Amino acid sequence: MKIIQTLTLTFLCACLVYFGFIYVSQIDQAKKTASSHEAAEETRSTKNTDSSHTSLKGSKKAMDVILYNQMDEPRLYNGCEVTSLAMLLHYSGYEQVTKNALANEIKRVPLNYENGLKGDPHDGFVGDMENGPGLGVYHEPIYQLAKKYAGDQVVDLTGKPVKKAIYQSLEKGYPVWVITTSTFEKTDNIDTWNTPNGHVDVSFKMHSVVITGYDDKHVYLNNPYGEKNERVDRDQFEDSWKQMGSQAIIIKA
Repeated sequence: MKIIQTLTLTFLCACLVYFGFIYVSQIDQAKKTASSHEAAEETRSTKNTDSSHTSLKGSKKAMDVILYNQMDEPRLYNGCEVTSLAMLLHYSGYEQVTKNALANEIKRVPLNYENGLKGDPHDGFVGDMENGPGLGVYHEPIYQLAKKYAGDQVVDLTGKPVKKAIYQSLEKGYPVWVITTSTFEKTDNIDTWNTPNGHVDVSFKMHSVVITGYDDKHVYLNNPYGEKNERVDRDQFEDSWKQMGSQAIIIKA
């Protein structure tokens, strides 16, 4: 009888060990399966992220805006602003408007007044546009001049955030007239002038171009003193644009 009891007990212990091993194996397999699913999900997530980055969501391929050069005869040595406006007008259907016609129409103010005051680029082009010396002109006179041709289609986005003023405009198919610097980065060459309207910050490195496109690292621009769809560093450009007053104009043609 004792032998039978011993054998029965041994059998029961063996069964417990066996089924315990099976249970532990199933748990281990379940953990491995879950881990595998998590790894697969992480891989899919990474692939989706990479795909989104590669597609450059929100980018805009450079538009085919005509390039005018301010130095082409009859040259405008300091005429980047009206030359860029001529590009913008041409793209909007006003193809007969030339840079020199705009130069003749833009309001002008002296570089130096007899009382010692300086010209205000918010009022008009400062100085001699054709041969120098001269400074340039800010967005207000350019906006008024553009309205003579395109009327209410002209929109002054000066002072708006860069996303709204430039990138959203590009995505809608509107090239953007801007004021930046000749190097497309911030400059230390900033002066404060005493003008008839008070103090105004200016720079002889100011420059005007037409922004035609962008991606995550660059903006593309028509440079009236350079190339068509010239590629420049996006972050540096944004810094220079903001430094020069966040000036931007579009034509909703």
